[in-house]
Amino acid sequence: MAWIGVCLLTAAVIGVLPPMNLNASGSEAVLEGARKEGKLVVYTSMTVDQAQKLNNAFSAKYPYIQIGMFRAVGERLLTKIMTEAQAGRYEFDVVQSAETQAYFLKKKNLLGKYLPAEAKHLHKGFFDSEGYWSAVYMMPNVIGYNTRMVKRNEVPRLDEDLLNPKWKGKIGMDHTKPEWFAWKLRRMGEEKGLAYMKKLGAQELRLYAGLTIITNLLAAGEFPLVLNTYVHNAEDAKRKGAPVDWVAQEPVFTKFQPIGVGARAAHPNAAKLFVDFMLSEEGQKIIASFGRVPTRIGVPTTVRGIEQLNFVVDDISAGDDFNKNYELFRNVFSGPKS
Repeated sequence: MAWIGVCLLTAAVIGVLPPMNLNASGSEAVLEGARKEGKLVVYTSMTVDQAQKLNNAFSAKYPYIQIGMFRAVGERLLTKIMTEAQAGRYEFDVVQSAETQAYFLKKKNLLGKYLPAEAKHLHKGFFDSEGYWSAVYMMPNVIGYNTRMVKRNEVPRLDEDLLNPKWKGKIGMDHTKPEWFAWKLRRMGEEKGLAYMKKLGAQELRLYAGLTIITNLLAAGEFPLVLNTYVHNAEDAKRKGAPVDWVAQEPVFTKFQPIGVGARAAHPNAAKLFVDFMLSEEGQKIIASFGRVPTRIGVPTTVRGIEQLNFVVDDISAGDDFNKNYELFRNVFSGPKS
């Protein structure tokens, strides 16, 4: 992946810069500092409409802070940050993206330490004990299916069920997200795991880039199943009236979306307020209203049956093996077919 290459190329430039400790001030000082700063720059991978709703709610609470936002996902977001840092520019105050990006930004000293008081309300495993990031929502991986093409009791729930010849050429998958693949190899053991994945690859999966695209194709009837989509993608499609539902394989491999303050944030107090808001009960309820799964304990979600699932949280340090696992993933599944 190109963005991993960017990380490696800029390591010498960025690695020597020590991160700031942002934990020094109390709430009144933070509020006063944020009022003086008057601005906030947010980099996010959340959809524009959802991010804007959160920004609007934050602005209603703190009308003296003007928010600027840049939205991109994965490679584009991380490449922008790394390119700016290489040029000596640190333009984001807050960044919210996938855990892999947070891991690399932490390693390159581009995140500052800030452990918000709100973190104590989060489920275990969803904040960094060193204070570099906290997760705003979790992303359980599930199997999506077209309800007009498959009955619920026919959806494969076990690994071996996915190898049934009747599913050959009928399973969609995002070929840009190898984390589920890597987790399966760790869980099964690499030799056994690769043997299984090669059998799954022989099922001629329908590969596309982007879960939104894949979910739309699922809803349109291009294929009856989507492997390891996020539960909120399926829930969003359902909410819009699409013939889409989901089932979970137990245990449920679960990714998450961390938020962190920039190590050289121009508006550090406004950034702290924004992180606090995103993890607050108010912010988490807004996130839940999107059909996403909040990380804060006690905040209800609209996702049916989520409380019964056995989550296994992705290990953020697995980012060290991302390149290796990505190459294995692409080799096993023969690269994109579409």
